[in-house]
Amino acid sequence: MTESDIQCIKDNIDRKVEIETSEGERLIAKVLFVIYDEEYDEHELIYEVVSSNMLEWYSHHENAGGFVLDFDKIVSVKLLR
Repeated sequence: MTESDIQCIKDNIDRKVEIETSEGERLIAKVLFVIYDEEYDEHELIYEVVSSNMLEWYSHHENAGGFVLDFDKIVSVKLLR
């Protein structure tokens, strides 16, 4: 993930982004919250799933208000317009 990807996530809370993960997932997510703390080396995205090529995983968590994705697992991010 590039600095540009990080900035895209941080700048687009309450918007939809397309994310590719290191596990081969391609998802469209609504960014709910970003945790970016260099001091504690904590970098996570809390998101709501709009669509994914791995929807079967999410079907087991239907009542979740959001999901957490560590920045280390993000390969790329693109803003959807």
